[in-house]
Order: sequence, then structure tokens, then C-alpha cells
Amino acid sequence: MIWINPQKVDNLKSTFPSLKILKSENSVSVEIEKEKLVDFLNYIKQDPEYSFKMFIDFTVVDYPFHKPRFQGVYILYSPDFNERIIVKTWTDETLPSLTPLWKGAKWAEREAYDMFGIKFEGHENLVRMFLWETYPYYPLRKDFPKEGIKDTYLPSLNERENIPSHDYDPYHTAIPTLEDLEITERKRINKKNQIVLNWGPLHPGTHGTIWFLFDLEGETIKECDIILGQLHRGIEKLAEDLTYTQIIPYTDRMDYISALCSNIAYVNAVEKLLKVEPTEKAKWIRTMMAELQRINSHLLWLGTTALDLGALTMFLYTFREREKIMDIIEGIAGIRLNSSFLRIGGVRYDLPEGALDVIKHFINDFPSRIKDYEDLLTKNRIWIKRNKDVGIVTKEDVYQYGLTGIMARSAGVPYDIRYIQPTDAYPEVDFEIPLGTVGDAYDRYLLRMEEMKQSIKIIHQCVQKLEKMKDDKYLATENPYVLPTLQETYYSIEAMVKDFNLRIYGEKAPEGEIYLSGENPRGELGFYIVSKGEGRPYRLRIRSGAFYNLQIFPQLIKGRTVADAVALLGSIDPVVGETDR
Repeated sequence: MIWINPQKVDNLKSTFPSLKILKSENSVSVEIEKEKLVDFLNYIKQDPEYSFKMFIDFTVVDYPFHKPRFQGVYILYSPDFNERIIVKTWTDETLPSLTPLWKGAKWAEREAYDMFGIKFEGHENLVRMFLWETYPYYPLRKDFPKEGIKDTYLPSLNERENIPSHDYDPYHTAIPTLEDLEITERKRINKKNQIVLNWGPLHPGTHGTIWFLFDLEGETIKECDIILGQLHRGIEKLAEDLTYTQIIPYTDRMDYISALCSNIAYVNAVEKLLKVEPTEKAKWIRTMMAELQRINSHLLWLGTTALDLGALTMFLYTFREREKIMDIIEGIAGIRLNSSFLRIGGVRYDLPEGALDVIKHFINDFPSRIKDYEDLLTKNRIWIKRNKDVGIVTKEDVYQYGLTGIMARSAGVPYDIRYIQPTDAYPEVDFEIPLGTVGDAYDRYLLRMEEMKQSIKIIHQCVQKLEKMKDDKYLATENPYVLPTLQETYYSIEAMVKDFNLRIYGEKAPEGEIYLSGENPRGELGFYIVSKGEGRPYRLRIRSGAFYNLQIFPQLIKGRTVADAVALLGSIDPVVGETDR
């Protein structure tokens, strides 16, 4: 995938003379006045020469000393030409809502309102996305401290009983009261029928801490809304005070079910910004580990979703194989779950002796295990009844909501970042992209089963290649942005000084911006980084595939039963650490 052809951008000047064109090594962006924003976006969406009909992301960057203060950033994709474009505009307080153009803008605008306080004219229900309605601050503004604003007085037990107090600050950041949560709930859904059912945030069927509101008529769901923020991480805010390397462990804790894939997507974006080329061996290790992690993630999805629908045996089967993968990951990365195995310029460790033999044994055995799963489920009458025709998505839904990953491919849209924007060793491996024909939950089951088979194929090619590269370097330590290995630090004064400078002052990235993404098991995980030439990002935006995929849930569940909600949510497969970021 490439950025839009610069000549095509230049042609836009004839229709929009005030358009500013901003070309760089890493992206192509344009800037337009907010009064002309909707007309411009509608033009590049509808005109067949551009066809930017797929909504990818929207975010805001805060420049406190610039007038106007806030810059809106829209990222769009053209499926017809395999091109991206970034569209920017400036504002102080308001922007026009893009929900008439793309339904996927609804949650993105609510998030911008929640985090920056920007109001969107024409938005159907502009309420906070993650925080409660009565919260008075906007956390992603530059003047909001990362520790929060301590404006709530909480007297200690000692103080209440007139006992001398310890030396501590009695003021704390605000937390929502029951009344705050009730106000938030009332603003999320208009009660029209007999009862509003709360599903979650601690229900096992929600696959994490998500709060669903169902407006019911009997067992039928008439309206639905989702209240996120139950697992809010604040990673985008914290990243502003961290070096690029220090951010890596935070990406582990977003999609903790596929931490390595999140590491890889982030590190690839940073390497592109820093102009760092990882070693050839590291590229193949990353690709192999990403596909092991993909199988791991799909096994967890298959076991838990089947358990939700009553198939206990499948849960036991999939966790048997998942434990083998976890053992492999632990043996290579040192930690089973949040390993922080990636490094700018390569990987943290070389492959230990015997790792490839263990992986070969696993991929030789695993196809027979997949057959066991398929024998149990694929033609099972109960499984088919619970999944067939549930949550059907269309190609238009994919473009409107920015659906990616399995959600997009179940609708027949061949959107896979490994194919359209390959990184690491993906340009050199052979694999197929399975596509659905119906777009329902059953299609999504079939696709994940087929994806595991394709992952085995990719891993096999990686193992063959890595067997020939045993003595190659796994980290490009000669690059000034890359941390030296521990051994180099111990035996070289130059490496020790380099290690100290990078850890204390950070990797001083060139001024500019980058948007790069990876194919996470939950869809496109993208990182939009704005650099001011410092050792830390000025703005780090995380484009979550799970966040946008989950957004279509309220639309798909209307008119269906509560029982269908369990199957539908399982087929979407969100992870809350990534949706809440």
C-alpha cells in the first residue's frame, strides 16, 4: 500500500484552490479550512478518481500556542487504488460531524469530545466515550497533567476521629459516584420500551470489562449502546512523557492476547519514523512470532466463544494447544504474556538453542488438532443455529464503519495489512487471504479456522529461512537510534555511553509524522506519531481495530435476542485493553 499519488493531490487544487498540500517521506497530507471540510471529504469519497470511501481513523492534536488550537486529523483509505490520505483542519471549539458521510466517525468524534472537548455540529448523540458525563476535564489536552487533577477532598479515618494524621495529600483525582453513573447511563440510551438491561461490565460473556445497555421489548433488543472506559489505560497520554523504547511495554498491555503483534505494529511505525532498518534475521523472527501469536489469539477466541455457547469440550481442547504456544513464546521471549520482546532495530534476544525444533514439532502436529476442532463444530447443528445469519456485515458496512481484520474479510473485502502494506518478512512469504461470502458470525468462524492454517504455512517458511541464518545479527546495534545489547554495554565504553543517552534522553526522532499499521488478530492496529524532534513523541495516536469493529455491534444486534448478543460479540472478538487504550 502506498500513499496517494502526489500528482492526484495536485489535481485537487483546481477544485479547492485554498487546499494546502503537505508532502513528506512518510505520508501525504492535505489541509483544508473547516468550512470546506465536509465538501472536500465528500468530493474525494465520491469522485471515482480518488474513491476514498473507507473511513480509517480520526483524532486530534493539541497545539496550545497555535491559533486555532486544535488540529483535526482524518485518515482515509481508497480500496480501489490501495491508497491512503491524511486530511487536516484547524479549530478552536467546533467541527462539523462526519457521521452523514461515515458512520464510523460517530465513536471517533465522541472520543475527541471526551478527550479534547471539541463539539461536533450535527452529531446525533454527542456524549463522552470513556469518562462519565459530569467529569469536567479533557485528559488529552496538553495542560492536563498525566497524574490527573486532584480536586476531590477525601479526609482520612484519623482526621475524622481527631487522631494525628500521617503526612499525605488528602486531595485525590475525582472518581464517579453512583449518581454520576446514572446520569451517564441515561444519556447513552433513550428508554422507549419496557426495560433496560445492563449486560456487563463484569459479565463473563462480554469477554472483558464492557458495559452494554439493551433497551428490550421482551427478549428482543430494540436499542443498544456501549459504555467503554471500564479498563481505561491512558496510554496515549502517558506516551507523551516516555521515550520511544519505553512505550513498548505499554503496547503489550493493550491487546494482551496478542501482545507480540501489538509490539510489532508499534516498532515498525517508530522504525519508519527514525529511518531504522531492522536486521534481516529480526524480520523473520518477528513474522514467525506474530503468526504464533495469531494462532494463540484465535485459539483463545475459539475456546471462549464455544464455551459461551455451551461447548465446554472445545475450551479444553484449544487451551491444550494454546499452552504449547505459550511455552514456546516464554522460551524465546522470557515471559509468557507481556514479553516486550521487540526492540527498535530488531528483537530483544536471539532464538535460543532448540527453539526452531520445538516450533517445527508444533506446526507438524497442529493441523490434526484443527481437524478435531472442525469435526466438533463445523457441521454441529447447535453451532450452526447459534451463528448462521447472526451479525451480517456488508462491504458498505466495512467502508462506513472502518471495519478491519476478520470483520472486513467476512464481508468479502480483502483488507489485510500483511498483504496491502507488508512489513518485516511478509513481502517474501507465500500465503492466502481467506474471504467470506455471507458476512455472518459463522463466516467469521470459518475464516479464523482457515487463518490458523495459513499461519502454519507462514511459520513453516520462517523456520526454513531462520535455520539458514543462525549466526546472523538479531539487532541493528550499529544504528545510532538502536540500544546496544547487554553484552556490548558491559564490554564497550562507547556502547555504555550510547545506552545511557538513549535511555535518559530518548531517541531524538526527526521532526515529522508517520502513520503505519499492522495486522493484529482483531484488525488494523495503527500508530499515528507526531514528532517535534525530541526524544519523546509529541502525540501518539493508537488506531484500534477492536474499537472500530465493536462500534457496529449496536446496529447488528437490533431486532435480535439477548442470546444472539453473546454469539455476535464473540464473533467480533474485541479486547478491552485495546478498545480503552
